[in-house]
Amino acid sequence: MNLFKRLVKDSIQGIGIASTLYLLCGMVFDYLNHGTLIMENWEFSRQAIGTLLVGIGFSAPTEIYGRENLPFPLKVLFHMGIGCTVYTIVGFRVGWIPVQLGWGICILLIFLQFFVAFLIWLGYALHYRMLAKNINQKIQEKEKES
Repeated sequence: MNLFKRLVKDSIQGIGIASTLYLLCGMVFDYLNHGTLIMENWEFSRQAIGTLLVGIGFSAPTEIYGRENLPFPLKVLFHMGIGCTVYTIVGFRVGWIPVQLGWGICILLIFLQFFVAFLIWLGYALHYRMLAKNINQKIQEKEKES
């Protein structure tokens, strides 16, 4: 698969994950606000566009994992650094990080964002590690049979 097709596929997957998280968070905030969550002045549209950007910001840099000449920790730093930077910029711009509540809350939310991003990354890393292990086992079984 060429680079463009991989980027489109990965971006669609990233947008799906970001959109799912956005909807789940929206439902939680709607519940916490007793059904009175109000968005005005294009706030929903800005947040929806922000969600798309965050999805792409986390998924497009995954292309770095195909580079053989970089150490794995540097790949993770590159991937997560870009994704978290995009999220932080978008978060301030669309109001996910509420500056009006003070910088302490902002810093807490940024660390929470890093934590959630790491958990998602860890889930994928474990999934692909298990997948590689299963593939290697099947290859070894085929080699023993022949």
